[in-house]
Amino acid sequence: MIVIKVETLTWITAAVGFIAAASSALSQPANDPHPLTPFFKESCYLCHGPLIQTAGLDLSELVSQLPLVKNRDTWKRVMGALEVGKMPPPGAPQPSTEARAEMLAILRRDIDEFDYATLERDPGFELMRRLTHTEYDNTVRDLFGVELNVTDRFPTELTGSSGFENSSNTLFLQPSLMERYIAAAQRVVDLALPLVPRSAVQKASHDLIFVAAPGQGVSEAEAARVVLQRFLGRAYRRPPNTDELTRAIEHFAVGASSGLKYEAAVKQVLQAVLISPKFLLRVEAGPVDGRPFAITTWELASRLSYFFWATMPDEELFDLAANGRLSDPDVLSFQVIRMLSDDRADTLGDIFAAQWLGFHNVGTRIWLDPIDNPWCTASLMKAMRDESSLFFLSLLRQNLPVRTLIDADYTYVNEELATTLYEMEGVSGAHMRRVNIENPNRGGILGHASILALTSSYMDTSPVKRGKYVLDTLLGTPPPEPPPNVGVLSEEVAELKDLSFREKIAMHSRNEYCRGCHSRIDPIGFSLENFDYFGRWRDNYQFKQRVDTAEEADESFEIQTETSPDPVMIHLKTIRRDIASFGSLPGGPEFSGPAGLKQALLTDRHDDLVRQVVSKMLAYALGRQLEYYDEPAVRTIISALEGDEYRFQTLLQGIVASYPFQYKKEPSGESR
Repeated sequence: MIVIKVETLTWITAAVGFIAAASSALSQPANDPHPLTPFFKESCYLCHGPLIQTAGLDLSELVSQLPLVKNRDTWKRVMGALEVGKMPPPGAPQPSTEARAEMLAILRRDIDEFDYATLERDPGFELMRRLTHTEYDNTVRDLFGVELNVTDRFPTELTGSSGFENSSNTLFLQPSLMERYIAAAQRVVDLALPLVPRSAVQKASHDLIFVAAPGQGVSEAEAARVVLQRFLGRAYRRPPNTDELTRAIEHFAVGASSGLKYEAAVKQVLQAVLISPKFLLRVEAGPVDGRPFAITTWELASRLSYFFWATMPDEELFDLAANGRLSDPDVLSFQVIRMLSDDRADTLGDIFAAQWLGFHNVGTRIWLDPIDNPWCTASLMKAMRDESSLFFLSLLRQNLPVRTLIDADYTYVNEELATTLYEMEGVSGAHMRRVNIENPNRGGILGHASILALTSSYMDTSPVKRGKYVLDTLLGTPPPEPPPNVGVLSEEVAELKDLSFREKIAMHSRNEYCRGCHSRIDPIGFSLENFDYFGRWRDNYQFKQRVDTAEEADESFEIQTETSPDPVMIHLKTIRRDIASFGSLPGGPEFSGPAGLKQALLTDRHDDLVRQVVSKMLAYALGRQLEYYDEPAVRTIISALEGDEYRFQTLLQGIVASYPFQYKKEPSGESR
């Protein structure tokens, strides 16, 4: 007879329970009734479960977070992998065709067809964030009335999850950056307000700041109060409270008592204000009980100005905020039109469009060696960027439909851009100007040299990059990420000289890991192959091939080799191959060339294009990545666009009037 002590029995029971729990973790998470669980248990948890989380993905945890739209982007990637057969990977046990179809049907129901009306309204939360380097320079410019650009030696900005540099999740105030701000504050005050203003700009800056002076019965302290109260209000983008103003005046008094003259003592305070978090950070106050609240009119003024101008509000916005009229819908609508017509709104092309579409990288990450390519000058690459920026701004200011982004019949060029890349005649001078385009292949953003260079490899086109750009950047429907080590052609395939580039890509795509994605990406990219790696038009591929005799050659020359005492004659012949520019969108009919691609985009994927434009501009306006609870706002804006031929100013008005733009919710218990 075996006797087991109670303590031992308890330990065994606990151990068995632990083992059972660990075993069940591979099958089904606790409290997860979702119908996807049985499918994932059979086909997915081995690699994407609680014990092994390949690529950091634990589907057992993800499927327990309801509703599934909370993690919409991740589920979209899962759906993409299921659709193209990328997951489970080849060689692993595969679900049946019926099971795969049912998983996709459930995901589409829970993601694409989710009823957002069942959610509580949530305007989202943005962290307090510092000014971007561009916003800092612009704010200093408007605060002092002088262009200084003191951030040129600051660390490079990061790009946030929204795709923009103004994303709140990257704009922290690091100690190392604080040192730069301290030096910049001194530089700003010294340059904008020198001891003896000499230029007209310096005199204007002095008059802008020193709105009061001692004398004629006005003491230095009284004059300083007037100057500092106005400066604090503009620098903090809201009226200063009593304590803030008192501390500023006390700071002035300390300087004056130490022997500083009136203006020097004031400038000492201004320098301190420029390193205050209340200047460097955009802070929106509110209750911390987790309930949504309307932002103040002062905060609304800042949201407007940093959205449209990437700088502080002007006097009109400040005045409207002060008298409480800015939140009036009619007043707000008028301000959108006024601000858009201002030159400061050029930032919507130079920053928003440049970062969304990527052409800000032309001339920095995208460039050619000027020694080997003397035509590729800094001025040419600036013209390439300017073309795309001016073009996007024209869509906004002329209130054109979203589709014009793709099929416009005009662009902006100067002489260098027109002659070097576009073979246009009759354009002279360095200034950019609007020109009409009759060639249907060239109009629209996909005909811009900036975009075509951005989506190429060095000295060669890349149908894969171009196809992915269309799906991801323009349509917001990115293909699944490629598996490791399959992103380039193998040496064996690359060296097959008798094959066209398209044939080489086709051979590369035979790989079962690659086929699903390449079948969606490549046909789009190949439709743009008539544009070379810097956007010049070509009708065929050209490459040099060595031949045996001078009669066969286009050119011949001698070279000296180490193995022969006599020079060796080399004969080269130019080989031309026609470009096969036919293509298709995923699941769509075949078309030919850039013009065919543009027509297909507007016929078959116009809804995706509109949604992407709305989502990107709303994310930029809010300064954060969009979340699932922003979907009602996106749909409201799209509905308004449908009623006005999808015009861009309706989009801007919709964003400014939207719930997440005018409201905010602090996480409960979050400290400021």
